[in-house]
Amino acid sequence: MKKFNFRKVLDGLTASSPSSNSAGGPGSGSLPPGASGGALREEIQETLTSEYFQICKTVRHGFPYQPTALAFDPVQKILAIGTRTGAIRILGRPGVDCYCQHESGAAVLQLQFLINEGALVSANSDDTLHLWNLRQKRPAILHSLKFNRERITYCHLPFQSKWLYVGTERGNTHIVNIESFILSGYVIMWNKAIELSTKTHPGPVVHLSDSPRDEGK
Repeated sequence: MKKFNFRKVLDGLTASSPSSNSAGGPGSGSLPPGASGGALREEIQETLTSEYFQICKTVRHGFPYQPTALAFDPVQKILAIGTRTGAIRILGRPGVDCYCQHESGAAVLQLQFLINEGALVSANSDDTLHLWNLRQKRPAILHSLKFNRERITYCHLPFQSKWLYVGTERGNTHIVNIESFILSGYVIMWNKAIELSTKTHPGPVVHLSDSPRDEGK
């Protein structure tokens, strides 16, 4: 067992004390008469080890560091904030404050609530989609979907729809079934979404919206 060096502790305390002096008084760090450092080292042994301690975070305060994405559920009135380090913080009424972390640590590009359903979709910079369950005490990932051939740039989930539209850097739009979280075989290719007379590539998808006049568009 490792022995506890009592003399070093005393020397450290007296060295940091403003009342310490070199006269050998109470603040000089000398041991009581008749007591030797060797005797103390023999009698006092350290019984506390690292196994008795654990470092943990007890509180988080303020707005999340390096935010990259926001989403809001207007029915349940909860706000989700994604960060560059892959963290998500969910805030609501007083007492509602949840924190979760993507294991990959990839930055959160976009967040989409399933309105009033207690679920959240996150799109990360490693081209992965995640479906979070918010109905339990601690949010957890239900499904994940990895894009291998194209990079994700934008996502859109129409209200009460089971189809998630995923735009990519190639200008294409893929469709994901939100219930099974499986990629549909149907793809809106970039050359089908623009005028046929356009020959040049328009670039990545930067935004998607459903038509206010036609829900099917």
